[in-house]
Amino acid sequence: MRSLTVAAGPDIGTNGYRAPNLMNRNAISPGDVISYPEMCSAIRANLQRGMNFQLRDGYSVILMSRRSGAPYVDSIQEDGRILIYEGHDVPRGVVNSHPKQVDQPDRTPGGRMTQNGLFAKAAGEFKAGTRSPELVRVYEKIHAGIWVYNGLFRLVDCWKEQSGPRKVLEVQARNR
Repeated sequence: MRSLTVAAGPDIGTNGYRAPNLMNRNAISPGDVISYPEMCSAIRANLQRGMNFQLRDGYSVILMSRRSGAPYVDSIQEDGRILIYEGHDVPRGVVNSHPKQVDQPDRTPGGRMTQNGLFAKAAGEFKAGTRSPELVRVYEKIHAGIWVYNGLFRLVDCWKEQSGPRKVLEVQARNR
């Protein structure tokens, strides 16, 4: 497998998919269609969740899906300039067998911040003017094992929203 890096470009690439940039075989640019192993190789992490706050390279990563039957309601607005991403549910387990009936948590039962909490804290600090926006690489699932790199976004806001019987975290990011 080839070693890949992520090129941060200004465009999101949702208006059409294209093959990876052949001028630099190791760079992934917005709009490139890649496999799951190529995505993990580019990020240098085995991604097992949709929200990944500050990975090794200092960037955060969001894995989104707008496909039919996707478990979360994610959207892209304003011709690809704004991303709205729904946060993580509580893990399914012995204590909770119905995650879609429970508010999405900011903290674990032990008090540690969840990915929701980490993203919410960063967005709140940005809005308060105490930090620069978190940089987020966004990948969108377009088919089983196939992803498109949507580009580098800035985390600018988050809020809780009622969704049926529970509250969910909504994360807003803007294309750089």
